Amino acid sequence: MSTQPVISNSGAPGAPVGALVFLRGENDANFAEIHSSLLTHDCVVESIPAHGDWNMLLRLSAKDKESLKQLIEEHIHSAKGVKEFQAYYTEETWTVPGNGSEQKAAACALLDVDPGSIAVAVERLRAATGVVEGAVTDGGKKIVLFLKGNSPREIRSIAGGEIRLLPGVLRVKLINVMN
Repeated sequence: MSTQPVISNSGAPGAPVGALVFLRGENDANFAEIHSSLLTHDCVVESIPAHGDWNMLLRLSAKDKESLKQLIEEHIHSAKGVKEFQAYYTEETWTVPGNGSEQKAAACALLDVDPGSIAVAVERLRAATGVVEGAVTDGGKKIVLFLKGNSPREIRSIAGGEIRLLPGVLRVKLINVMN
C-alpha cells in the first residue's frame, strides 16, 4: 500500500473549505446532547470526543468559508453547554494512507510554526512517524496533526521528540482523542 500523502488545497476554486473546531464544555455539559445537536448541521462532518484541555473536536466542511463562519458563529457558539471554542480554517490538508491504521491510541497535536519554515515543516511532517493527517491553518502559523501510535506514551514521545524538534516548529500542544 502506498504511503504517499494525499494533498488537497482548500483554497482551490470550487474545492470545499474545511475547519477544525476544538470545544470546551461547561462543568455540567451534556456532551451527548452537544454532539447530537451539532451533527444535525450539514457542515459538521465528524465529532470526535477528546479529554484534557478540550472536550470535543469537530471537523467541518462547506462550499465556502462564509458558510463555515455562519455555522460557527450562530450554532456552535450558542450551543447549550459550550463554554468556549477555537476554530482553525484549513488552507491545505494531507493524509497518509495506511499510516497508523493498526494503532490503538490517537491524539491531535496543535503546532505553532514559524511561517517562514512552513514548507520544510510540512514536508517533514508528511513523513513523520505516527502522522496520519495534517492541516495547515492560520496563514501558515499553525498546523493541526492527527497522530496514531501503540500507546499514549508512544504518541507523547513522537510529539515531544520527533515533531517538536523539526525546524520551524515552535510549540506542540497535544490533545488526546478517543478512537
